[in-house]
Amino acid sequence: MSTRRFPPSLRLRARVAYATAWEALLETHTAQAMQFVHEFAPRLPVLKALDLYFRVVAVPAPMEEPVRSRVLSGLDLDCLLPRMPLPTLRGWSRIRLDLLIENARSRRRFHEKTLQLARMAGARAAEDVQATHVANALNFVTLLAEHLPVDRAVSHYVREFSLPLHAAAGVNQRAQAQVAGEHLAAQSSVPGFSPSRRAGMVVGYPAADGG
Repeated sequence: MSTRRFPPSLRLRARVAYATAWEALLETHTAQAMQFVHEFAPRLPVLKALDLYFRVVAVPAPMEEPVRSRVLSGLDLDCLLPRMPLPTLRGWSRIRLDLLIENARSRRRFHEKTLQLARMAGARAAEDVQATHVANALNFVTLLAEHLPVDRAVSHYVREFSLPLHAAAGVNQRAQAQVAGEHLAAQSSVPGFSPSRRAGMVVGYPAADGG
């Protein structure tokens, strides 16, 4: 994380905030990946389930191995549900074309359903990850309140964590929404900013005094 643009008094605090945000994201991904492994145990081996989690959830590349290590080190293998048996052909049935085709179709449906469920679980994980990003961004807003306006502080956060455009837009909107009330209340106490002027600005017309 580059802190050269900040005053010297803020640089250490910015690094601490970045490290705290990283740990919070790591904990969120670990919890979501652990849940994913447990839920997909009947369908996939543990390592394949983890690989699938990284396919359906946008995990930063440097974070993948720490998440994998934390999940594996915290996993109780005895608590995993047994694997669902896939249909298999035995004996003479293996040379019957109709049974071979049906078996292949059954396996394909199973794998397609697994991927469909994984995408759903990935969407759920993405919601939790976004909530973590919003909380982290708000910490940056508080830290940089005297140095940057809200939108620039949030932009700094999403840039440091290289969020894709759609995720960055969601974090920016939610973070600003959460601080809107506080900042609007503070604005109402600014000298010369009367309720009548505010009312005129809200509806898009100048107030009575021409402002």
